[in-house]
Amino acid sequence: MEAFYLVALLIVATIISNMVYTVFPKIPLTFYQIACGFLLTLLPLFRDYTLHPEFFMVGIIAPLMFNDGRNTDVSHLGNAFHHIMSMAVYLAILTAVVIGTFAHTMMAIIPLSLCFALAAIVTPTDSLAFSSITEGVSLPENVSTVLESESLFNDASGIVVFNLALSSFLTGQFSFSKGLINFIISFFGGLIIGLIAGLAFVKLQTFLVNKSMDTSSVIVPFSLMTPFAIYLISEHLGCSGILAVVAAGIVYGLNQSRLKLTTTNVRLVTGATWSIVSNLLNGIVFVLLGVTLPTVISNIIPLSSTLTIELACLAFAIYLLMGIVRFLWAKLNFIRLNRDQPSTMKEAFLIAIGGVHGTITLSMALSLPLTLTGHAFPYRNEIIFVATIVILLSLVVPAFILPNMLPRKKDDDQSSFNHYRTEMVNYSISQVKAQESVPLADRNYVIDMLASQKQGGNIDKTQINDIMNQTHKVEIDAITGLLTAGKIPQNVANQISRRMMMTPGQRGGFLTKLQFLFRVRFPNKRARKIKRNMQSVASRFSPELNQKLFDKKVAIRKIVEDTVYQHVNKFLDDIENETNAPSIAFVRNGYNFRHARIDSSDSSDDLRNQLLIQAFQYEYSYVASAFRDKEISRTISDQLNQSVTTDQMVYMEQG
Repeated sequence: MEAFYLVALLIVATIISNMVYTVFPKIPLTFYQIACGFLLTLLPLFRDYTLHPEFFMVGIIAPLMFNDGRNTDVSHLGNAFHHIMSMAVYLAILTAVVIGTFAHTMMAIIPLSLCFALAAIVTPTDSLAFSSITEGVSLPENVSTVLESESLFNDASGIVVFNLALSSFLTGQFSFSKGLINFIISFFGGLIIGLIAGLAFVKLQTFLVNKSMDTSSVIVPFSLMTPFAIYLISEHLGCSGILAVVAAGIVYGLNQSRLKLTTTNVRLVTGATWSIVSNLLNGIVFVLLGVTLPTVISNIIPLSSTLTIELACLAFAIYLLMGIVRFLWAKLNFIRLNRDQPSTMKEAFLIAIGGVHGTITLSMALSLPLTLTGHAFPYRNEIIFVATIVILLSLVVPAFILPNMLPRKKDDDQSSFNHYRTEMVNYSISQVKAQESVPLADRNYVIDMLASQKQGGNIDKTQINDIMNQTHKVEIDAITGLLTAGKIPQNVANQISRRMMMTPGQRGGFLTKLQFLFRVRFPNKRARKIKRNMQSVASRFSPELNQKLFDKKVAIRKIVEDTVYQHVNKFLDDIENETNAPSIAFVRNGYNFRHARIDSSDSSDDLRNQLLIQAFQYEYSYVASAFRDKEISRTISDQLNQSVTTDQMVYMEQG
């Protein structure tokens, strides 16, 4: 139960910090999360709390880095190989060497190998912390791309240097060639394993989709377990698990078009699940940082005040020196921010303070052994204390400087969304029109369906769901009335009930579904017996008689559809007002679409389905292209994708 309470309280602290941030958004969310974690230590359960680095890396960091990889702009990343090598490898190693030498010069009592371990600990930058600090400001695109690439890939450099320094201290021997080999294996091995494993998992998910196993209960857990499996495989093979999950995430991002074969409902659930998990884990990361602070402070209290001040000064000096190294690295053009000219002073300064550190640094510090030959590991508390101050400085300094130095991100207004939504639909319509082999009637039908997307761009998804829940009940009443009046047989009602109960996205409550089960779905014993007798006789019918039975079934289906259609439209007319008019039109259009399909042939129906699904893919392609070409912001991109997904959901439910 203790583990349950720990996790529950971490989640509660994350939720509370988000609530406070919505009221006081001027302070970065990260600091609220750290503060909530600090307050948790007032509870007995969190006193003297020790973060377990291995669990932290695989349980929290791995899925977060995988999700970051999935959402990485691959077009930018493809052009950023030089940036990655320059910042994540060369600069990381140079920083570790410079900081390690400097730390030993300032604090000669700490062995040189442990000073290099300290330098390796404070070298990795944190993509999660960076995203949190820069959330409200508009960084120059070239600077943002470089910093994001660095934070995704430089963990391996720091970890390899850290392991090499720690091994040198424990054995008293240092081997440059061994360290270089370990680095190559860890860094490039992690990337290769991630790429291979990512492709394997994508192909496996595609196989599940092709075998019609793409249900939420299969795809969502499969997607969530992917980063854990890849991280553990890579670590077991002696390579960087972090780089492996990042590479696998990028592979997933590259294969989004293939994964879009998954049904709309499953993609909706998967996307929403990842969004919730990512936001929650991101919050827990900084709550845990706050939880560990009192333990770090309590461990440093027994030291002399003079030593404590010296360690604090060392931390400030290390942070300042790292900033200088990063500034010179950018200013001397070791990292090419601009293709034709050297970096400006402003760009170099942003690179300098953009190296934000977070819980990966803290987890590396806490992974130092507790004991050595039966005694406390030397200078462990001192190293953790210095690393913690460096983390806090890297969070505080940019949090105060960047808002005063850079413009705030502009909020996209509704008119921009409506404009690009119209452009998106027009692009899809033009692509459909270009398919000359498609019958004109089917083509026009799909074009009309797409054109309806441009009506009332500002739709309320919650309101639409509420209206569809109500129309779902109207359908139930209409079908029940037909059954009671003897206009449809029991077996037809059963078939319709199964379809309605299984339709994704229908959100009728439990009592509504229970009511439908008892009113329609459960026939009496006599009805079940009649059904069995009819099935046994059907096999002996002639083809002509079977055709008549089929025609009768089609006629009954049309009776059901006409009745439901009339009842639903009357209901929508009755509840329509100025407030819900756009949502009513949206839902009514879905029913119009379904009703029109009843009168079409099966071949025409299948063709229209395929053409409409293809049209939605054109819309997704337009959004991806517009975002890649910087025509739209990420906010507009997300809104447009959500809009297309909602349209698909309504089409699927009425189909």
